[in-house]
Amino acid sequence: MELLLNLATKTSIYIIFLLALNSLMVGKTNLWAIGNIVYISLGCFLTGYFSTVLPSPNYLYLMFLLVPVIVALVSLLFFFASRVFKKDFFLFFSLFYIELNFVTNKLVAGSSGYSNIMRPAGLSSNVSLFCIVFILMLALSFMMRRVDRSRLAQLHTIIRNNELLASSWGIDIKKEQLPIFIASAVISGICGIFFAFCTFGADPNLFTTSNIIVLFTLIIFGGIDSVRGSIVAGLFFVLFTYFIEEVLFTQFPVAAPKVAQIVFGLLLVVTPLILPKGLFGKRSLE
Repeated sequence: MELLLNLATKTSIYIIFLLALNSLMVGKTNLWAIGNIVYISLGCFLTGYFSTVLPSPNYLYLMFLLVPVIVALVSLLFFFASRVFKKDFFLFFSLFYIELNFVTNKLVAGSSGYSNIMRPAGLSSNVSLFCIVFILMLALSFMMRRVDRSRLAQLHTIIRNNELLASSWGIDIKKEQLPIFIASAVISGICGIFFAFCTFGADPNLFTTSNIIVLFTLIIFGGIDSVRGSIVAGLFFVLFTYFIEEVLFTQFPVAAPKVAQIVFGLLLVVTPLILPKGLFGKRSLE
C-alpha cells in the first residue's frame, strides 16, 4: 500500500510539472524551455537546506511562501534571456544555467545532496501527502483546460505563430508572456517542495540536462500543449522508471539504464514520424 501511494504521489508530481512545462511554457510560448528543471531543483534543494537549519519540520510550510518568490525572480532572468537570445541561443543559455545549477547544488549539498528530510505536520503520512498533491493536480488540470478555451490561448497562438504580426496589432508580447514564465516557474518550484517531501531527499543527479531531455521526449510523445498528453506522459514516465528500477535493474544492473536510454531515444525519433502531433497534441513538432 505504501509503495502504491508513493508511486501515485510521484506520478502526480510529475504530471503537475509536465502541465507547467507543456501546457504553459512550451504550449503558449513555443520555447524549448529546458531551464524549467532549475525551478523544480530550487524547490527541492531549498526544502532540503532549510530542513537542516530550521528547529522544527513544521517551519517547512514557509517553503510554500519562500520558494515561489525565489523561483519567480529566477524566472525573470529566463524571461529576459528569451527576449535577447532567440531560439537556439536561448537553448544554449538554458543548458548553461542547468549546469550552473547542478554544480551549485553539489557544492552546497555535496554529491549525494540532502537526505532524511522531515515532513511537517499534516503532510507526515503518505496518504495526506498524496491527497494534497492529487487535489493540486486535478485543480491545475481543470485550470489548464479553462485556459485552453479562453481568449488568452488564442492570443498566445497569434504571438507564437508570428510575433511581428502580433506587435503590429498592438499586442504587448512581453506583457503577455511574462505571466506564463512566472506561473510555470512557481508551479515547478512547488513541485520541487513536494518532491523533497515524497522522496525524503534532494539528489542533484535528478535535475540534470539528461533528465529534462527525457521529459521533453515525453511531451512530444504525449502531445504538445495537451493536458491529456501531460497526464499520460507522467504516468508512463513513473511506471516505466519503476519497471526499470525494480525489474530490470535487479537482474541486469549494467544494462537497465541503457535500456531506458534506448527506449526514450526511440520515442524521440519515432513519435514525430508516426504521430506528428503525439498522442493528443494540438500541433506537430515545429
